[in-house]
Amino acid sequence: MGTRVAPFGRIMRSAVLLIAVLGACGGLDRDIEDQVTIDQGVYGLLISGCDTSGCHDQPAAGEQVMVFAPGEDHAHSVTTADDDGVYQIDLEDGDYTLCTYSCVPISVPAATKIRADWTSGPGGGQWQMP
Repeated sequence: MGTRVAPFGRIMRSAVLLIAVLGACGGLDRDIEDQVTIDQGVYGLLISGCDTSGCHDQPAAGEQVMVFAPGEDHAHSVTTADDDGVYQIDLEDGDYTLCTYSCVPISVPAATKIRADWTSGPGGGQWQMP
């Protein structure tokens, strides 16, 4: 009589394979709080979104983020998103305009950091304040 593989063994192999496949598909890690080093200002996640079947959102690594202050004729601050799509800009409290391919007004309170995420898409993408 040959050796029989226990049903439990087949189930475990299937579960491990499923976890590996799902992990490879990845998903975008939106939990970026542990990467933020500023004490005050704005930070967030830049996402290259997609709307086709089988496509997954990816970090928009290397994208520029600019901050404009009222009355200034040039960018107040510019930074580039890291490989994870995370950006952060140290700012004094005040009102600003935050831009990538589209812009959004933001207010930074004293001793506070705010999060503003951007996802690419039609019309320059969309900003979200999670």
